[in-house]
Amino acid sequence: MTSAEEDRAAQTRRRRVLVVLFVVVHVVFVARPFDVLDPVDPWAVGRALWQGVVPYRDLAFEYPPGALVAFLLPGAVPQGWANSVLALQAVAVEAVVLWLLWRVDREGAFWRYVLASVVLFPLLSGGFDVFAMAAIAGSTAALAAGRARGWWLAAAGSALKLFPGVAWGWADVGRPVQAGALVVTLVVLAVPLALAPAEDTWIGYHLERGVQFESVPATLGWVANGVTGEPSSYTYRFRATELDGAGPWASVTVATFAVLVAAVCWCARRRGVGARLPWLCAYSVLLLVLCGSKVLSPQFMVLGAPLAAVLGGRWFVAHLAMVVLTVLAHAGGWSTFMEVIAVRNSVLVATALVSFGVVIRATRVDDGAGVSGRPVGAPG
Repeated sequence: MTSAEEDRAAQTRRRRVLVVLFVVVHVVFVARPFDVLDPVDPWAVGRALWQGVVPYRDLAFEYPPGALVAFLLPGAVPQGWANSVLALQAVAVEAVVLWLLWRVDREGAFWRYVLASVVLFPLLSGGFDVFAMAAIAGSTAALAAGRARGWWLAAAGSALKLFPGVAWGWADVGRPVQAGALVVTLVVLAVPLALAPAEDTWIGYHLERGVQFESVPATLGWVANGVTGEPSSYTYRFRATELDGAGPWASVTVATFAVLVAAVCWCARRRGVGARLPWLCAYSVLLLVLCGSKVLSPQFMVLGAPLAAVLGGRWFVAHLAMVVLTVLAHAGGWSTFMEVIAVRNSVLVATALVSFGVVIRATRVDDGAGVSGRPVGAPG
């Protein structure tokens, strides 16, 4: 057997092991999902929708209106099955993501995502962030290929969670469709205002939220408290734990990363970097937005996984490290939680800043060199 044949045989064995792990993790977490929505009961929400209850007006609902779709199937089955049905939804949508990555780069991105999914599926199993993740991946693939219909994927995803809206920051494809999809998205997002006062809608809910303790500004506040010797205190509000007194840090991070997002978007749209490095621009904008957000739920770490899988190399390694650290933080309990999250957030900020630097530098590079010396825009 030649060395090349031995390498192929070894790769086949590794992939078989990876597939077994992939299947085992999915079976386990469909049977016992990680309930990231707690204390929201997906069965109760879904059953209320089937009974004709009007969300926002008659039912408190903290998510944008598109998220209602994710609760319909869990509400149509017996209560004991609801969480597993939610997890099965995640499996189905994840299969679409895998199909997409197979088409983009079957030997690289596909298998990298399979590896990542072994770690990140627990975070997908009990919620509906998989829909936003798929919308980000699908819209990026379509817009990178110059297909304007990608805007409708971004619109559908943004009506469910706002993060797929990063497409409007970096992509400049099919301007009439781009503008139309944005108008439709904004109308859908504003529908709750016609049903209830602003403070009772998802808009008021998120404006009133404090600084969630997993966010970057919370880490900055926690580190500052440690340096000054002031004890950190926490409050449970809006179904999440918040770090008290972290508001000024949130203001700093929002302002700082808003400037960086604007710079990346300007380079992407006005200097043509989005056409040459679409996957990196989408990834960079997403990470910068996550860095500046005052809420950083654990499942948000999965949103950029398909983008990182396409980019490969250091981007994939960094993203996989973020997901692993997120899982370890929650598995390790409170005694080490803030320390592990601080490491995770350090990796997040560092990766976001490196991506920012590559995008900015790409405005001055016209030799066709990509992120790792590959042709610009090529996966690997």
